[in-house]
Amino acid sequence: MSEPRQLVFHPDGEGRLLLPSHCSLTVSCYDDQEVGEAVTAAMEQILYALALVGMDLRALDGITMSRDCRSDAMGLQRMPEGQAPLEIRDQPDTMEMARTVAVWREKELRFHIVLRSSVGLMTLSPEKPLQMLAQACIAHEAAHVEHEGHLFRTFPGIYGCPLECGERPRQTFLKAMDVWSEYAACRSSATFRPEALEEFEGIFCRALEECLTVSTARIAAYRHKGTAKDIFLGVQQLFGDVFIHAGYFLGHLDGLELALADDAPLASELFQKHPEIHPVIVRLHRSLDELWLTEYAWQSIEVFTPIYDLICEIMALQGLAFATHEKEWRIVLCEGRKN
Repeated sequence: MSEPRQLVFHPDGEGRLLLPSHCSLTVSCYDDQEVGEAVTAAMEQILYALALVGMDLRALDGITMSRDCRSDAMGLQRMPEGQAPLEIRDQPDTMEMARTVAVWREKELRFHIVLRSSVGLMTLSPEKPLQMLAQACIAHEAAHVEHEGHLFRTFPGIYGCPLECGERPRQTFLKAMDVWSEYAACRSSATFRPEALEEFEGIFCRALEECLTVSTARIAAYRHKGTAKDIFLGVQQLFGDVFIHAGYFLGHLDGLELALADDAPLASELFQKHPEIHPVIVRLHRSLDELWLTEYAWQSIEVFTPIYDLICEIMALQGLAFATHEKEWRIVLCEGRKN
């Protein structure tokens, strides 16, 4: 069972299903051949179902069921030794269930889904909640295939070469793009598991609280030691990840056609505690919705600049800003900070 299987899709009579002609499916993580066969059948049915509800999966390369998503995903990407992709930090009490990565097939870029082996087993579960969790997970990754596939077709030069980010730190601009990616995937797949909204809201709130606490502590340490060297390392990752979690949360909210002001009690409570943060998140919400509405009319990757600018704005509220030193971007303390 080590060789990938091939799923061959036959479009309906009028060719309306946006599926690839074929894709690979690797189920070698299952020791039992019958389990592998059952997961294969379930995955094929789910992909057809997603295409039937309108998802564009033409850019799908394949699916790998895995015991270690990160390791298998990096293997598919063929990352050079010692190099690691930019990733969101793990949150407490969460477990990575899946990830989608870009892979080159000759001169064509496609997108490969890596799913934790337990997701495949959940598709076979007699318990409906577990089935729904698995389907929601697969739908979310399939939505990444759809939106990332469109992004590549629109801007084919952004993969496989250094990204031109303008006069901006590359890591944070890429985070801004990731915010859109998670927002779009959640908005496209939210109806598969509506109850996940509460989870995403809680994770966003915890990430924001942690970010504000850590940045305040780093500023205090800087003032005590009088030097910024190494003190602000990792801070831009924290702020970028807060916005990515906001992307998950706001995408799910919009996918369910709910309102931030009325249907997010934890966030509302947090905004009362940090009123300066509220308008930034409202503008982020507006920017993401505008990206959604104009997705097929984008002219350049500058469309992601408003998200980047909002990340910088929330950093400035904490008294932090980007500056260059010998062509290296660093975080520095702003002058005139109130506290």
